[in-house]
Amino acid sequence: MKRSIILGVIAVILLVIYSTMMSDYVTLPICAVLLLVIAANEYWRRHHSDDSVSKPHELTVDELTAEYGEPDDVILVNATRANEAMGVILVYKDFFVVEGCRIEKRDITGVTFNNSGTPYARGEYQVIIDIKQGQDYLHVNAGYDAAWTKDVAEEIKKNM
Repeated sequence: MKRSIILGVIAVILLVIYSTMMSDYVTLPICAVLLLVIAANEYWRRHHSDDSVSKPHELTVDELTAEYGEPDDVILVNATRANEAMGVILVYKDFFVVEGCRIEKRDITGVTFNNSGTPYARGEYQVIIDIKQGQDYLHVNAGYDAAWTKDVAEEIKKNM
């Protein structure tokens, strides 16, 4: 259940309890209106969401090649997402397409990998691409295999 629904139901329950304790019958219709507003909001969000706009992580490799042309090489980052923008890095002469975003090769200052896990949760290994513009880092999830992630980082370095 969504957090907004839970909070709305709690608010309605508290208003009902308050209205019965104070014997004020004005707050009971307010509770009903509040509940209707919450229900209408949820209905609107479920049935009128804009699914036509693709997010970069929802793009497929075919859509990326249609936009940027046929790549010189394709680096498979995550085999479970091989047909998605999140699963591959497209290599062109002067740039990479990483997670659907174009990154010029001259803007990359370093490539390494890291385990994103903590002592409390198992995390994926990530390829970290250091971009000199604004000291940004791009973290690309590569799965749970350290050797695979190391090979992906070396493949990126080789194609720079």
